[in-house]
Amino acid sequence: MLHQALIWDASLFLWLNGDMASLLLDPFMTAATDLGNGFYLYPIGIVLMLLLARENFLRDAVLWTTTSLIAFALGEALKHAFVRPRPLAYFSDAISRNAVHVHVVGPHLYAFSFPSGHSYTIFSAASLFGFLYPRIAVPLYLVACMTGLSRVYVGAHFPGDVLGGAAVGLVSTLLTLRLIWPRIPERWLGSRSLAAPD
Repeated sequence: MLHQALIWDASLFLWLNGDMASLLLDPFMTAATDLGNGFYLYPIGIVLMLLLARENFLRDAVLWTTTSLIAFALGEALKHAFVRPRPLAYFSDAISRNAVHVHVVGPHLYAFSFPSGHSYTIFSAASLFGFLYPRIAVPLYLVACMTGLSRVYVGAHFPGDVLGGAAVGLVSTLLTLRLIWPRIPERWLGSRSLAAPD
């Protein structure tokens, strides 16, 4: 069953990566994939918190930092547990025989494919901020989905890696809201704070 799922995942990768490839899309997908990089995402998140919840900045900064750390720890543990090869490594023989072409934008990556780090980074941010600021939840998830799709487009990950990364991001947010939120000092909660989740 797992073997068949991996075959379907590889086939879906070739379809998405090959059929979508376009020089016009390359810059857009590069920008989308960069949003999953913490070096770009963190300052964007700081601006978001300052604009939408200045009174709750300390609370939200603690929650986001915790969510990010949990996502990173879970994601890296899974990467080293599964040691799944990335598409370029998986298709290396077929590529050398010119039987398969992988559209690559950016660095050529070969190891630790599952889960996608960019995906768990962006989905942890989208799920947390979507909960904290519900009015922008839909745009946040749309951006996260585009970032996840971009990881397939640039040839870095299989679709299953992206789904795994999204799951890690969501779980990290749930753990943070359940375990950390109730322990945040009241003086950090602000006058417009949400109640801690049940």
